[in-house]
Amino acid sequence: MRDLSAERRSSGLARTIRRARERASSPAPGSSLPTMLLRAPVLYVQGRAAKRDIARLPGATAREGVASTVPDAAHTEEHDEHHLVVLGDSVADGVGIEHHRDSIAGRLACRMSERFEHPVAWHVIARSGADAHDVALLAGTDAARSELTRADAVVISVGVNDVKNLRTEDAWRTSLSSLLDTITEVNPLVQVVVLGVPPIQEFPSMPTFLGHTLGERALRFDAVAADVIDTYPNVQHYLLTDSGLLEKGKAFAEDGFHPSTWLHKKLAKRLDTLIAEPKRPSETHLLSDEN
Repeated sequence: MRDLSAERRSSGLARTIRRARERASSPAPGSSLPTMLLRAPVLYVQGRAAKRDIARLPGATAREGVASTVPDAAHTEEHDEHHLVVLGDSVADGVGIEHHRDSIAGRLACRMSERFEHPVAWHVIARSGADAHDVALLAGTDAARSELTRADAVVISVGVNDVKNLRTEDAWRTSLSSLLDTITEVNPLVQVVVLGVPPIQEFPSMPTFLGHTLGERALRFDAVAADVIDTYPNVQHYLLTDSGLLEKGKAFAEDGFHPSTWLHKKLAKRLDTLIAEPKRPSETHLLSDEN
């Protein structure tokens, strides 16, 4: 007998993903640079207020580590370890998290260790405030390329700074393509997941008008990212819009801007599932309460 409830959930999720992609690819009112220039006085005032009021939190400690659910893992040779690289901006850097064992890096490494039945080493290459161009430069360093070469999986968090720093969509496209080119050139078979740009209007610390304006831009940037990612066979796009998980009491760190340990854990759970699955054509995923 068919599992009708499972089929309904699957079709419902597919419809939600489709709607999110349609929203991302449609012109968002007020998100173009000319329109933003008209809004500039209000945006300037709210931007300065946000910069003043949002707490400055440090990144997580321990950018390198090993997670293992394997007994006697201490006796495992280093060459037997699997490797995870988390690359990008302040989310990748674990801003608002004390230790990377509780960030996407450490949480995902634990889940991968369970799946592989081997220890998984994590390595974080990130800088708070980095945009896609900055992250592409980070990925191109000799040290980063060495880590990427041996990675089994790469998670990329990028885009928020491109949106809020008013980079153009063309610049975003070029930088994201350069970043993915670097990764896939040094490691053509690695599984890569690019996190979508989060809905900035949901951040508790964001002034309303500024948040909605940047949120509209984020949708457009996600649409550009989807076009770029579709051209890479081992790269998946993970939308964060309409997730239902950005609860103000759970999802955010104390600055009201960065994800909490709770959300890092939720993200790691779903990302592990994506990394374990082969990519299908035009595949974009949506974070939901069921995941």
